[in-house]
Amino acid sequence: MTIPMNEEPKRLTPTGQTLRELFLKSGNLCSFPNCGQVMMNHDGVFVGEVCHIEAAEKGGERFNEAMTNEERRQAANLMLMCGTHHKITNDVLKYPVWKLKAIKSEHEARFASPDRAMLEGLRDWTQASQYSIPRNLGRFVASSTYQYEQNEIQDMLQELADHIATFRLIPLQLREFFSFVVERAHRMRNTAVVRKWGWSGTAILTSDIEAAFRLSPHAVAQRVNQLEQYGILSLTEIDTDMGEQHGIGINSLQSGWPLWNDLAEFCEKMGSRLAIFAIDMDFGQLDD
Repeated sequence: MTIPMNEEPKRLTPTGQTLRELFLKSGNLCSFPNCGQVMMNHDGVFVGEVCHIEAAEKGGERFNEAMTNEERRQAANLMLMCGTHHKITNDVLKYPVWKLKAIKSEHEARFASPDRAMLEGLRDWTQASQYSIPRNLGRFVASSTYQYEQNEIQDMLQELADHIATFRLIPLQLREFFSFVVERAHRMRNTAVVRKWGWSGTAILTSDIEAAFRLSPHAVAQRVNQLEQYGILSLTEIDTDMGEQHGIGINSLQSGWPLWNDLAEFCEKMGSRLAIFAIDMDFGQLDD
């Protein structure tokens, strides 16, 4: 490599073509081994970080004076990682150049080879899903009109932790559908399509879900049946002015806590989507 005369090391932004190449080869996953963190979330927002193997500027990790500025911004010197693993790999003793290049090569090979990509599809991705467990429910309690006692909060924390242990095993596509159902039921709670169900739960007409999301009765029933096995939705009957109709019940927890109805209300107050819990499983957002 030849360094131009008087070239001062400076950070150059990777080209659009380079970024597209990195993203395609990443499989939308952090390059760090066994990390399941996506680089672009369900809202289409890039949440990953573009990381240099050999730093863009002097003083950076693994800076190589023999490289040109242009070479430093090439795909061969870049990899996509989540923020946590970007920081971890700043340890140059544990992660020298050769090791990061090996990590990059191994990760990108997974998605460059069709047969390997197919085998990756057999992985149980629920085991790689990241989630957080709340410690105090401070924000949740503060947003509620109900005055919780400290012993109640401790019981809720334990029950929620137990629920998360099962919920995190539900495949992403089913959690997405579940999120849509709960949000729809909350949005329509003051209409005739939603009724009180059981002691503390709610149910929504199956026909409303079919129409709202343009799904066939079979597709809805199939998903609800699957989620019924995890104990979070149930097929039921709703008494209406036109007689009994099929409905989808949103199950409360064993104590009677209508958790997901409460989370939908919490999200409405906070101006956020239920996806932060149902998809991202970031239950730590309930803490202060």
